[in-house]
Amino acid sequence: MKKPASPDPRNLDIQVWVGDGLVHRDQARVSVFDSVVQGGDAVWEGLRVYQGHIGAFDAHLDRLFASARAMAFDQVPDRDWITAAVFATLEANGMTDGVHIRLTLTRGSKITSGMNPRLNQSGSCLIVLAEWKPPVYPEPVTLVTSAIRRNSPQFVDSKIHHNNLINNILAVIQANVAGADAALMLDDHGFVAETNDTNIFMVRKARLFTPLAD
Repeated sequence: MKKPASPDPRNLDIQVWVGDGLVHRDQARVSVFDSVVQGGDAVWEGLRVYQGHIGAFDAHLDRLFASARAMAFDQVPDRDWITAAVFATLEANGMTDGVHIRLTLTRGSKITSGMNPRLNQSGSCLIVLAEWKPPVYPEPVTLVTSAIRRNSPQFVDSKIHHNNLINNILAVIQANVAGADAALMLDDHGFVAETNDTNIFMVRKARLFTPLAD
């Protein structure tokens, strides 16, 4: 297993979008009452920037909104507002290429601690974290098959891109212990599902295969 690359020093002085505007990374804060702190309750997308363009941006936004609807988020910012926030973040940091964006939408702050979404009465909170960052994995990638299974859709719909990633974290811990780059995760029937943090594809006789989202 190769050691992770050192963070790009340019990232030490970046601006991050939190809530309604940009702040320096050292001043970026969310409330201790925010649902992402209380229960990891947020939806997210990972985006990459190539020569001034965000790859599959519309599709990522579609999934972000679909996940928020599935989780019954309230007072979600509209598409134009989120798009403007993303590009304002890139512009503030002078970023046009070789950039990864972690786009997060939390359920927002609660009036008191607790699990029930009825305690969320201030609307969702948007976080746009853009960093200069190369693709995560080297070539080739070493995998270990994890004993941790992906959630069955009978329990948690994997098409909801939620921040609760405990299965994936436990799987990558096993990969770290085994000296691998990542963990290959199986579904509850023992079929290949994905790695701990990426989709997986296979080419056979010039055809591309990937596991079903379900």
